[in-house]
Amino acid sequence: MKKPFQAIMKERWHFPQFNVQQVSDISSQLHLDPILVKLLLSRKIGAGQIEVLKHFINPSESLITDFDKITSKEDLEKATRRIKSAIDANEMIVVNGDPDADGITGTVIITAGLRHLGGRVHYDFPTRCREGHGLQTRIIDEAKQAGTKLIITSDCGSKDVESTIYANSQNIDVIICDHHILGREVPPAYAIVNPHRYTDVSFEKSLAGAGVAFKLVLAVFDTMKKPVPDYLMDFFLSVATLGTISDRMSFLNPLNRIMVKKGIEALNRTKMEGLRALKEVSSNGLSELRSNDIGRTIVPRLNAPGRIGDREAGIPDSRIVVDLLLLGMGKLNAQKASEVLEEFNYVLELDKAKKAVPSISPVVTDIVSALDEASLVEDINEKRKFMTSKIEDEIDNMVEDQVDVEHDRVIIVKGKNWNPGVIGIDADRLKDRFLRPAIIITEYTGSDDLRGSVRSIPTINMYALVDGVSDLFEKKHNRKLFQTEVETQMGKRVVNAFGGHAQACGFTLHKRDLDEFLLLIREAILTIPEDQFHFSYEVLESLELSQINSGLVKKLEQLTPYGQEFDYPVFFLGNCFVSKARPFGNKYQEARTPHLEFFVLNSHDQSGRFPVQHINAVGFGLWEKFCRIRSNDADARYDVIFTLEQFRRKGRKKFHDRLRMNVLDIRSSVESGQ
Repeated sequence: MKKPFQAIMKERWHFPQFNVQQVSDISSQLHLDPILVKLLLSRKIGAGQIEVLKHFINPSESLITDFDKITSKEDLEKATRRIKSAIDANEMIVVNGDPDADGITGTVIITAGLRHLGGRVHYDFPTRCREGHGLQTRIIDEAKQAGTKLIITSDCGSKDVESTIYANSQNIDVIICDHHILGREVPPAYAIVNPHRYTDVSFEKSLAGAGVAFKLVLAVFDTMKKPVPDYLMDFFLSVATLGTISDRMSFLNPLNRIMVKKGIEALNRTKMEGLRALKEVSSNGLSELRSNDIGRTIVPRLNAPGRIGDREAGIPDSRIVVDLLLLGMGKLNAQKASEVLEEFNYVLELDKAKKAVPSISPVVTDIVSALDEASLVEDINEKRKFMTSKIEDEIDNMVEDQVDVEHDRVIIVKGKNWNPGVIGIDADRLKDRFLRPAIIITEYTGSDDLRGSVRSIPTINMYALVDGVSDLFEKKHNRKLFQTEVETQMGKRVVNAFGGHAQACGFTLHKRDLDEFLLLIREAILTIPEDQFHFSYEVLESLELSQINSGLVKKLEQLTPYGQEFDYPVFFLGNCFVSKARPFGNKYQEARTPHLEFFVLNSHDQSGRFPVQHINAVGFGLWEKFCRIRSNDADARYDVIFTLEQFRRKGRKKFHDRLRMNVLDIRSSVESGQ
């Protein structure tokens, strides 16, 4: 009989303990509120050393402009010289971006920067549903036909050995600009701009692809002895911030912190039409964006076209986002933008766009192209939601048959004809639902290839695990496990089909190898100690309802930005009452209504009227759990753990920013022993 896998059966609430004297001393020396000191200590930053904490709170701005550690010295010199020669010779440069938010924003930065220097730049992306990721042979062929001699990748290429060899055979130089882990075989590129090529320890190794692109462009400006104008630096930082947040790069890294801090400031004051239109459409006119606002609202809209876009099917792909973000970088050409929208047949009426952006400035309102393209991105995001929800419905029906919830350490679900651009979202939801790594695999009618998407919990490096499985397979069979065949002008070629990060990666493999892959994965996951599967919410502080106010939010903003590995703090509120609880979901989730909205009260009012102290709360994915613990007893009390967020609520005449509790978990106070 299998032993139940106890480690993942229940999430836990963890309350760290602090040395009162240490908190007091640091608070006095740094002039910080004790709650902020506790937050720093809970993240184990510099073991509480004052100088380290000072540098973390206020990183040096010189980190932003230093670029000598983004790759080896030789690679950087070769890359910048080759780009300079292409610009001087008026060569066409093609940017091959990865079709996600990080690859898109890196493409925007490279394109805007090199065009400012006089370069002729064209950009393109793989059609994700058919071509996947990485350096794309179709793009190489099209570059060859156009007489292009230089391709620069954005957020991809580090494992694309075969594609790079093919580009070389077509007399095209490839500069790989990427941040992913390099494989055992390094692509024979003209130059590789990747922080993992830098041999010493550096902050740059935690940069997103957009961050590497930003540093490369700064190096090119330096090589060409040209200053970066202030407006362009603000634009670079704004766009790099979107990529950094989207790819969940570490916010313990001072380089990411100062870059995102300055980037958010620039984004909030930007006058670039494309950025403003996207910001307004995404955030519903929120007066000031924060890092968590960007991750929740803007990033999904940047990702949507790449996930489901297919020009052959008339669905705009990632290029439409680049078109949008570049609006305002030069003379605005409304006719060109209109032609792009007409080509994809997705233009929304201007009135509808205006209604979606009630507070947009008159300057942007007058620019049809900016509004229409922003609305188009929003429309594609809605289609992505529908596709994701449809797959999620099918997964719900498959879990019972395909998953042993009590024993499986990795959740694996296999479906058919699922869009490969959205299965990562559903893998992420499986990971959150079962608190362990998840793999979604889909087959396709008429194809021998299977596509897979992997998501993991923070304590387990699934990239390394899958990569290790690939090594075992290759040693046994003398061929690669993850590869796919593509058509080129030189005939069919086999290319790499695996890449990603510790917590998120993807692959393609032949259906004949599926059973062995699953066997190897399940064997490999058994080598991971059970305690690495433990998941807990770290609760910083217990609060009273009266302490939850805008003053606390302002206090917490002293340590912005918040993000990966430096998340917004989690708080505890005990013995509270719940009122007017209701389920909700987006329009594609009405059958499940998985989310919960309610009011948290500090006392029960028999008349049904709210007491003075109450606050709006939302719990994503908590409706089902709330139904299990809900009591008909009017005096029932609950414990919640939560973060705080600003949200926008419409009043009679205008929108107002309001405070809301984002509840991560809820329990009966009886259950918690309170």
